[in-house]
Amino acid sequence: MSKTGYTTRVSAACAMAVALAVSPQAEQREVAAVSQIERYCTASWRNAGISPQDWPDCTGEAFARLLARIGRERLGLAIGEAASEERRELNRSIWSTVQRWRRARPHVSLCHQPAAGESDVCLAEVKEAVSAALEALPPRQREVIELWSQGWSVAQIAERLDLPAARVSDLKYKALRHMRAHWAGDVA
Repeated sequence: MSKTGYTTRVSAACAMAVALAVSPQAEQREVAAVSQIERYCTASWRNAGISPQDWPDCTGEAFARLLARIGRERLGLAIGEAASEERRELNRSIWSTVQRWRRARPHVSLCHQPAAGESDVCLAEVKEAVSAALEALPPRQREVIELWSQGWSVAQIAERLDLPAARVSDLKYKALRHMRAHWAGDVA
């Protein structure tokens, strides 16, 4: 299904949920407010640099936050009056969603289906490349990277290795730079 079709269905579902919860006289105003808020959110996600595939999820999250803060009876004010407290709540809901989305780690699959003319990359090859890059590191850098990759903080590594935290941070930086160069073919 296309993104536009999916977004339209999400909008329609939100609009219908709100419409069912209000009286028939207010139904059209509520549906229009939901539609306008969705467009406002979409522009916000675009401006924030969020991937279009995540816009429907972000919109749903922002709606949930907004409804928890102002309730459905004041949705029209959130989009209708730019200087209202309801608009400030809408903007807070959007900002909270953007911040959470930016903090979330992106999911990157190590194995994928190759496109035409593209070679297949699988987990075994990635592990092999990481192992080769680790073996090319000096022993202290390798030790720092191995601990760091196990979830140890720089401070914990520094305590374990009896080194200053700044030195551990420097070793980690140099190791990562060396590994990138190794993968790029700049280092034998």
